[in-house]
Parts: sequence; structure tokens; C-alpha cells
Amino acid sequence: MVIKLAQYGSGQESARVFLVAIVGGGKPFGPFAQLVSRPDFAEGFPWIAVAGLAHVPDEVLEEVPGFAGLPRFATHTALFQALPDVNLAIDLSDDGTYMSALRRDAPEGCSVLHGDAAGLIWELLLSEKLCRTCMTDLREAQDLFATLIDQVDEDILLMDTDGRIVDVNRSLVVQRGGTKDDYIGLCCWQLDGGSFCCPPEKGGCTFRETLQTGHKAERIHTKVTEDGKVRFYRIYTYPVFGQDGDINRIIEMRRDITHRTHMEQRLQQAEKMAAIGELSTYIAHEIRNPLFAIGGFANSLLRSASLDEAAREKVDIILKESKRLDAILKTTLNFARPTDASISEVDLNRITSETLELMRIGCDDRGLRFFVNLGESLPKAKGDPDMFKQCLINLVKNAIEAMITGGTLTVTTGMTQTHVFVTVQDTGHGIPDALREKVFSPFFSTKDKGAGLGLAMTKKIVEEMGGFVELVSKEGVGTSITLHLLPVLAVKDADRDFVTDEQILAHVGGEVLTAANGNAANRGAGAGKISTGGAEGKKNGGNGPVPSACPITTEDVHDDHSAGDPEQGKNS
Repeated sequence: MVIKLAQYGSGQESARVFLVAIVGGGKPFGPFAQLVSRPDFAEGFPWIAVAGLAHVPDEVLEEVPGFAGLPRFATHTALFQALPDVNLAIDLSDDGTYMSALRRDAPEGCSVLHGDAAGLIWELLLSEKLCRTCMTDLREAQDLFATLIDQVDEDILLMDTDGRIVDVNRSLVVQRGGTKDDYIGLCCWQLDGGSFCCPPEKGGCTFRETLQTGHKAERIHTKVTEDGKVRFYRIYTYPVFGQDGDINRIIEMRRDITHRTHMEQRLQQAEKMAAIGELSTYIAHEIRNPLFAIGGFANSLLRSASLDEAAREKVDIILKESKRLDAILKTTLNFARPTDASISEVDLNRITSETLELMRIGCDDRGLRFFVNLGESLPKAKGDPDMFKQCLINLVKNAIEAMITGGTLTVTTGMTQTHVFVTVQDTGHGIPDALREKVFSPFFSTKDKGAGLGLAMTKKIVEEMGGFVELVSKEGVGTSITLHLLPVLAVKDADRDFVTDEQILAHVGGEVLTAANGNAANRGAGAGKISTGGAEGKKNGGNGPVPSACPITTEDVHDDHSAGDPEQGKNS
């Protein structure tokens, strides 16, 4: 079977085929036949074809079924006469029996090779062809892998066993600038000024752990950005093994989990608040009653004339401590129960000015300077003015206490695309990294006095008003806390989406009556002010009863003392 390679040129099809004649059926015949019968040989050299056979016994051909259909000749001269266009004649006898005769009788332009030489040449040609194919496949695989890796948003590094970077993905380069060559040769812990991951000398290095164990390792890494914000990263490292089974590369991936961590912390905070609520109920019923008895008896003992001075001092301590414990219980109960926020409009600029006028009294003598930057044309915010003022007082008070030796307090109001805000910034000692995520936790405080509920209560109030709190701090530089609230315009349109009972009843001729309490409503019903249908339904065009005007706004659903007085009932 002759395989032709089509070549195209000048619009006409032409074919070029390299024809090979095999002479002799010795031991080299089998391996050679297997070589040219391989699929990769046919794919790599489609322009080579075996044209005919000579001096090949039948028993030899039986072992090579693929050659059964080829032309066979008794002698090489007969082969040359039948196939004068043969390009190559190969002697596959055991000892090169036909070499001399082939050189003598071969047609002009026909080369002659010994079987060993031909096999070697074709093995080399096939290897080179396969190598090029493998290289092409490898490049395609590398391009595909690089494309997939570069589309990942996480930072990915490929390192050698010394921790030196061999390659990085596009995301890392885009976020930091420069080119890949700028990062090759560096250690992973040298990136971002040493804050990319955990340095080996500090312990907890995932690179070292993977190198020692040969298994995947992961850690949570906390980083403080240049603007003082905390970001959380999860670091993964994976071993890459060579053919000898040893680790020759390590892949490190860094994923930003700040948002996810924030959501988890909010969930934990909600669960903690639920637990505090249950605890506060227990405290109210089981602790305050005996505490009240202790305080009462201690107060009674202090008024006793028979009590000596030493005992009086001890009883006085009991009374003071019981009062202090009662104050703590009150603070806990107030924190646990929902705030009685009356949502209305908050003028941030006015409240900020009033708060600072109050808080700056006496601060000049302590070396404190106040700066106020009030935003122009600032819309009003959605919230409770009194509670928001209390939140602002808490922030200013904390800022002043953080600047023991003096400093600068800056209060700024403004608006982002979605919220109005007020920022309180100080130049105090800042918050250590280890404490930054705890400052909003209930009962956490770095002060000797206080219950540690100031910032926790501030955060709770702002979130109940639909806003959020943002903390930025650098140890040794200062702290900035921003309260974000929704602008009034963002919620007024939403309020119009609600359809009230008055609107529904007005369309059908109904009326809404109001009463101070349930008894007054009943008296109104007895006076015939409320219709439930019946004969009155005829007034509605005969289409059924008029809808009852039953939605009643009540200020007190309980019976009042005037319910039993007929005269008072008449005046209701």
C-alpha cells in the first residue's frame, strides 16, 4: 500500500511519495516491519511508503500481516524492473548478502542502505518527529494551564525548595505592578514588604510545613494595610513531586477572605447577643432580687447606732459594691434589650457641632486640638438623633482618652455614593493588631474602669438604624472610626411603596376611626359609628356590605381606669 502526501501549489494538486524497496527476509526484517507499521510512524512520515519486497520467504511474511498485500518479487532485479521509481533499497538479510548486487543493479537515483543503518536513521527521524509533536503538545498544555491560572483572582506562586519564586500568575503582577521578572528569585515572605505571608522565623510558615511533611498546609494570615485596615488571607501550599518522588517545587496560593471573615464575625456577634439576652433575663430574675436584699440590709445596718466604726466601714464597702454590681447589671440589661430608637431625620452637621462644643470643654489645658470638617449640602440621615449623639459622644470620649499626652482630634462629615458619614480621628496610641477585632465585642475593655460596652453599644445602635461602623487604626499613629448612615432620600421613596388601610378604604367609601384604647373603640361601635354590613350594604349600590372601618389605631390596648366610670366614658 502506497501512502501519498498531497502538496498544493499554483492551484493544482501534486503528490510526492518516497518509495522504499525491501530486499531480504533475515532477522532485521521483523523489527523493521514493526517500525514502519506503527501508527506514529504513519502519522509522522506519511510521505514514506514501502513499494515492494524481494527475496522474502513466505514464513517471514506470515509474521507481518501488514505487508501481506505488498507486491512481491523473486529477485531484486525483477523488483527494479517493475518499480523503476524506487528511491531507496534496504538490505534486510542477516549478513548483508545483497548489498553489492543492490549497488550494482539499483536504478539511477536509488540509494542503498544496510538494514541496521536504515533502522537507526528511521528511529532517529521518528524520535525527532515525536519530540516535536510532544513539544507542541507540551506548549499547548502549558498555554492552557497558564490561561487557567492567570484567570484566578488569587495570588499564586511557584517556588523551588529554597523558597525562591520560579513563576507567578498574572493576578499577582497586576495587583502589584511591574513584570514577572521583578518577582522571580525573591522569597514569598519578601513580597509586600514582608507582609505577604508568615516569615519562617515567626513560625506557622506553610511553606516550611509542606516541605517537611510533603502534604498540603494552610494558615490564616492577618495583614494591616497601609491605610490601617485589617485584611484576612488564607494561605495554601501544595507539594509538587518529581519522578524520583522528591519534592522539587511548591505551589503557594493566597486567597483574600476578608469579606467572608467579616460576615462570620457578624454571625458570631449575633449569636453572642442572643446568649447575652438570655443571660440578662436570668440575671434580672435571679440576681437582682438577692442583690436588692443585700443592699437594703446593708443600708439598714449603717443606720444602726450600735455598729462600731470598723464594722461600719465593712458594711459601707458591702453597700458600695452592691451598688456597683447593680449598675453593671443595669448596663448589661440595657445592652441586651433592643434599643428604643425612634427613626427620624438626623442632621449630622448640627449634632456634630453640638457634641464637640460639649466635649471640648477643658481639653485645651490638656494639649488637645480639635478640627472640624463639615460637609456642605449634606443630606439628613435616617436614625434617632439622641442615640446617634450618644454614639458620637462615645467615640469622641474614647479618642480623648487615647491621647493622654495631647494630640489632634479631627471630626469630619460627608457623603459617599450610598451613605452619609461622620468620622472621628485621633492621633493617639492606636489599637494593636491582636486587639483590633475585639474592640466591638461586648464587655471588652483595655481600661481599668468601665464595662466595655461603649463601642459595642455604638455598633449595635448604628446597625439597628441601618448603618455600619468602619474602623481604621495603626499602632503608634492613631485611630479613625466612621459611622455610616443611610440618607433620608434613600428611604423616603421606599416608604411610599407601602399602601395603608386609609388608602384602601377611601376607594370604597370607608373611613378609619381612631381611639385611645380598646374601651373607647367599643363605645364607638356601640354608638353606631362602625358598620358591619347588613342593611347598610344597600348603600353600596346593592353590591354587598360596605367594608367595615375596623383598622383602629390604639395607644393602649389594656383597659384603663376610666373604663368603669360612665361619666368619663362619655367624655372620651
